[in-house]
Amino acid sequence: MIRVLIAGKGSFIGTALLARLRAFPDRFEAREMDLRDPAWRDADFSSFDCVVHVAGVAHVSHKKSMEPIYARVNRDLAVECAKKAREAGVGQFIFLSSANIYGPAARPGRNFVIGPDALPAPGDAYARTKWEAEQALMQMEAESFRIARVRPMMVYGANGRGNYRLLSKFARSLPLFPDFPNAHGAVYVEHLAELLRLLIEDRASGAFCAQDESAHSTADFVREIARAHGRRMFFPRTFNPLLRLFGNLSILRRAFGGFAYSPEAAHYRENYRVCSFSEAIARTERIRPS
Repeated sequence: MIRVLIAGKGSFIGTALLARLRAFPDRFEAREMDLRDPAWRDADFSSFDCVVHVAGVAHVSHKKSMEPIYARVNRDLAVECAKKAREAGVGQFIFLSSANIYGPAARPGRNFVIGPDALPAPGDAYARTKWEAEQALMQMEAESFRIARVRPMMVYGANGRGNYRLLSKFARSLPLFPDFPNAHGAVYVEHLAELLRLLIEDRASGAFCAQDESAHSTADFVREIARAHGRRMFFPRTFNPLLRLFGNLSILRRAFGGFAYSPEAAHYRENYRVCSFSEAIARTERIRPS
């Protein structure tokens, strides 16, 4: 029996991982802990084999006022939690980092494909604190304390927030959406939960990139969401020259820029994608496929 502590009670990813581990009751025993409650510092970690740190500020903002929060939560809290786990004799610590540590998306018309040998080059405070946390954790690693750093692309799923929620709104309300050919990396939350389960099973260490079987364009997401709701939308290419022309605007870069892992970078020894892209979208939209 592997005893797992999920540090970050009620989080989007943590909740999915808890459900995944509980699907294997003969192999895993899991519980959550709320790191927003200072009482966690007095908790006993010694009964756990693995701590999965999912607590953090999840969504990127370029506001200067957010920088101290990123440093305090995404870096310092993770390092403090890892030190406590190591001192308690926990054998493995898994840290949820981000694909953003590799830099920003390419402007529309170009694709930033991240290969297995790519080096981190964080471009903002959010990504920088994630990378600083990783560096600090690597200094703590030993054979008796193995550390896995997981760098997911955009995570989507039911009850998720962020960019996917906006795409879903577009798909359910707009009559058309630009058919722009970008490679937009993303990972369904149940796929990510399965990858985490495998890493725990293997007592793995190192850096791991998480993404669906293949990258899809932003238009592919909107098209699949609309299809799940039985809506018919038009996907013109009329606007594509304008998207390329004004591609340096941050909102267009995030929406239509290219940013994805290569298949090799997001590979693991066992396929962690538990369903197809269409099924993942249907589950996210809470629609039972016919």
